[in-house]
Amino acid sequence: MNEKNLHYILKFFFFAGLLFPDTLKAECNFNTSLFINQLEFSNNIKEINIETSNPRKYNINFLKTLISPSKYIPKKFKKKFKSKIKVSYPFGTCTYKAKIWQNGDIKDHLEFSNGDPIRSLNIKLEEGNIQNATKFKLLIPKTRNGLNEIIGSLIFKEFGYISPETFEVLVSVNDIQTKMIFQEDSQKELLERNNRREGPIFEGDETHIWSN
Repeated sequence: MNEKNLHYILKFFFFAGLLFPDTLKAECNFNTSLFINQLEFSNNIKEINIETSNPRKYNINFLKTLISPSKYIPKKFKKKFKSKIKVSYPFGTCTYKAKIWQNGDIKDHLEFSNGDPIRSLNIKLEEGNIQNATKFKLLIPKTRNGLNEIIGSLIFKEFGYISPETFEVLVSVNDIQTKMIFQEDSQKELLERNNRREGPIFEGDETHIWSN
């Protein structure tokens, strides 16, 4: 192999690392380079499966949060739980290490469905990305007026405003299955997706709304 060919090969891997750095770290049972286009579309996600390392502690945390006297969710109950996340596609699955914790300010983010505990969640992946997002929320649909949240994000995107990736997806948490709204967090990936330069992101502080 001559130096010129070696140069092109090294250059290819360098740019591949820039374009798909997190995807390459994910544990997938298929060749991700063959499905780059399919991975960009959320409708190819069949299910997001979450398994916490300690389901008992996770469920106790849910109950303590639910029966706490305040109608607001105390910060002390927003504990992080180590988890394994498996995303299923028609062509295979990808597995990620992550931390999950309670999302939301008031208790509409917790509910029982057919006797099973359901809660809105914050997700932070320790490796890889899902829909180019390393941090995102899985929300109980009623907390965002159902599909109105998805339609709103699409309208904003159509008019050129910065809009987070938002879609409905089937989610299973410790074998409890329900439909939830996936919404990416305000991170640098949000700017990249909307073709913006990296820069400061300003966000409103909702604690002033919900505090006493």
